[in-house]
Amino acid sequence: MPEGIPIQKVVDMKGRNADNNAIIEALRSEGYSFQQIRDAIQQADLKKTITVSPGAPIPQSYPQQQIMTSPQQNTAQRPPMPQQQMQVNPVQAPQMAQQQMMQAPQPQGPSRRSVDLDEVQRVLEEIIEEKWKESEGQLIKINEWRAVVNSKIKEFETRISELNTRIDSFNTVLVKKAESFDETMRNVDTEIQALEKSLNKLVPILSDNISELRGVITDLRKDQPKAENPPMRDIRTSTLL
Repeated sequence: MPEGIPIQKVVDMKGRNADNNAIIEALRSEGYSFQQIRDAIQQADLKKTITVSPGAPIPQSYPQQQIMTSPQQNTAQRPPMPQQQMQVNPVQAPQMAQQQMMQAPQPQGPSRRSVDLDEVQRVLEEIIEEKWKESEGQLIKINEWRAVVNSKIKEFETRISELNTRIDSFNTVLVKKAESFDETMRNVDTEIQALEKSLNKLVPILSDNISELRGVITDLRKDQPKAENPPMRDIRTSTLL
């Protein structure tokens, strides 16, 4: 799309007596938007009005006739006036007529005004349609972005749900392992207690057996005859015992 407002192009086409429809079609073919075309037409009309108004030519038919007939009509219709006022009126009448002529609005036909209103309405409708299409494009982009965001949110929620499931399963495994370890420790404690009870029962019996064994050994030593000169081998053996 071209940048800027094509005011000079509108002025040139209006100088060639092109109407607004032709101007709009020509500028649209060049890629200008309706907003740029509307602004260009308005500024061109304003520029033309400012340029023509100060130096507008005075029409010869109507103003000249008004200037020539106004003093006579005023004189015929008015009552007699003093001499001094009658002498001033012929000088002031052309000036007053000229002022009335300059202040009088230029006649414009109703057809031209209706054509301009229809053209402005059509341009406004086209601008509104263009803006609406742009808004629809923006709304489509917003809807696409919202769909992407919703998809990401759902994916994130799915991942969180999977993570929670894994955490729950891990907690379940930990609880089972803890229960199994507790049960194993209880079994070990029970076995240790049973072993302790067995040892408590065996220790007195072993003590009694050891005492009896010592008594037997003592008695055997007492009953054994003593040799006068035992051989060296026997002495070493007894020493080792």
